Amino acid sequence: MSIEIYVEAAMVKKQRGRLVGGVAYIALDADGCIDDEDWKPVDYVTDQAYLDLSALAFGLKHARDGDIIYSSSDYCVKGFNEWLEGWKKRDWRKANKESISNAELWRLVDESSAEKRVEVRKVAACSAGKDAAYRYALLATKRLL
Repeated sequence: MSIEIYVEAAMVKKQRGRLVGGVAYIALDADGCIDDEDWKPVDYVTDQAYLDLSALAFGLKHARDGDIIYSSSDYCVKGFNEWLEGWKKRDWRKANKESISNAELWRLVDESSAEKRVEVRKVAACSAGKDAAYRYALLATKRLL
């Protein structure tokens, strides 16, 4: 039985403009009931793409074989489904030979998904799982404020 995992990230500015964030996932079973949930703060955020990718890596660590991960980030969905294999073949470089952004996190995503068959899909704009995961991610940011 596959589980649907929704991953989200939230970012806020601390005093003096430093960005902090939170990532979260919520796992729903076939009946739509919460199977698992977790969140964590992320200090020293560089940008939203970094935070979204951190959320994907966080969700993948908790995923099991056959699970489906939903993300609102095109960067994560396309990166996982379209770009990852090419980057690995080119030693973590783009087609133009430049280094990829967030290479350490992409390596973590690759390692976390290597032993399991997981799908990563784009989440619908209005989804209860997405909204719940975002609330948890926002809650995680409050630990750093």
